[in-house]
Amino acid sequence: MISNEAHGGTRGWLSVIGAAVLVLAAGPVAAQEAAVTMTLEEAISLARQNNPVYRQTANDESVADWNVRQAYGSFLPSLSVNGSMSYSASGTPRIGIFSSAELGISRLPANYSSGYSIGMGLSLSGSTIFRAVEAKANQGATEKRVAAAAYQLSTDVTRQYLAALRAADGVEIARSALESTEEALRLAQARAAAGDATRIDAGQAEVDRGRTEVLLLQAENLARTAKLGLLQTVGIELERDFELTSTFEVFEPRYDLEQLRSIAGTTNPTLAAARADEAAANAASRAAKTAYLPSFNINAGWSGTIRRTGTDQYQIDRALSSATSQAENQIENCQFMNQLSARLNSPLPGYPVTDCTGEYAVTPAREAEIRGVVLAEYDRFPFDYDPNPFGVSLSVSLPIIDGFTRERNVHQARVQVEDAEHRRRAQELNQRAEVTTNMLALETAWRTVALEERNSATATEQLELAQERYRLGAGSILELTQAQETKIRADFAQLDAVYTFHETLAALEAAVGIPLRAMTNAAGDLEVPSSRER
Repeated sequence: MISNEAHGGTRGWLSVIGAAVLVLAAGPVAAQEAAVTMTLEEAISLARQNNPVYRQTANDESVADWNVRQAYGSFLPSLSVNGSMSYSASGTPRIGIFSSAELGISRLPANYSSGYSIGMGLSLSGSTIFRAVEAKANQGATEKRVAAAAYQLSTDVTRQYLAALRAADGVEIARSALESTEEALRLAQARAAAGDATRIDAGQAEVDRGRTEVLLLQAENLARTAKLGLLQTVGIELERDFELTSTFEVFEPRYDLEQLRSIAGTTNPTLAAARADEAAANAASRAAKTAYLPSFNINAGWSGTIRRTGTDQYQIDRALSSATSQAENQIENCQFMNQLSARLNSPLPGYPVTDCTGEYAVTPAREAEIRGVVLAEYDRFPFDYDPNPFGVSLSVSLPIIDGFTRERNVHQARVQVEDAEHRRRAQELNQRAEVTTNMLALETAWRTVALEERNSATATEQLELAQERYRLGAGSILELTQAQETKIRADFAQLDAVYTFHETLAALEAAVGIPLRAMTNAAGDLEVPSSRER
């Protein structure tokens, strides 16, 4: 409801009352007899939690935070770990168009292989540094846009709340008008029954009552529609009716226009968002120029593999065959050296060897040793890897010609900076114009409220006089009807003036960027805390 008394204390716009939120969220479990109420502060709090359009904007903040983490993560080396295992069945492989058997390779047994690799890499460039700066600037711009969206949402909820209050007060005026016409109808019927008036008077009074019934019906429908609009802006559904309990008082605004302009230039969330967007565009422009700088890449890696066949006998046979072949070569070489030494005048040291075969032949003990080595190697699979040599590389890249891609990107970034500057400048001009326009409109609304209050008081006196005159038989039903219509028009005009004042004040608060009503003292002066306190 609206009070036209001197301005008093007003609740803060952004206080959150948890109990009321629970009442609004409760369903049939809540006490059915308890009245559901909603203050402006509760409506704003609920809207920030539930309005889908605002929630979409607010979600951008977490994405911007992760973009910053990713940008700073570019200074950390990348790390990758890979592991692999493979199996190939036994058979005769093909090498191109030839079978391995044609090349003297026998049938191969089944094979298992296992391996690992660990890779680390680090890429550094001017882009790495400036992209982090750009991400940080974008994060700040996103936070400002979210703050601007939150303040705009508060303004929208306030306007819807005022519209719902206006409609509710319109219902009260329509009910008062209906009571007045019903009283006039009773008077007309009583006078007609007494013979002091004609049936025309009673008919005219009945028509007037019917008109006010229609007026009340329309006002009630408008009130329901306004509440639905408020719930839509808040972002909730509520099956039960609810009561709006916040009050707003009309006061004489004694604001200084230059002070309001100065405050708007520093605190308005929309203007702050435009400036943050400009800063982000400048950061992106600097980042685009880093394409001319060289980039450095460092990579290091560790790896290892191990293999085994499907059966250990194959490996044993290969090892024994290799040892036997080596022994035969050694025996043959020993015999050759014996013959050579025998032909020399001075025998070679260590020759002749008495028994070359016994010296180099593969003995059962040697076979057992070879078998043990193979089996030990066989048991290493799959995780006792044979490491490959460690490797590290450093590369430097300096782009020379890329088909004017860098030039285009730099120019595009510069144009975006200029566009952001123009948007910021346009927002500054718009804010100054909005502050000035709404301040002038608020002063006009204040004077209009005073005039309409006087008009309504005069219309009330005229209606009381007309009712008394008609009751005494000194006035006509037309005079009474005219007084009733004048009263209705005056009441609605006063209602319109009062809510125009509050709506204009809400628009001025949106333009300035601070809750002026909460910072206005009883005399109507603005008490703005210092920038540090804010």
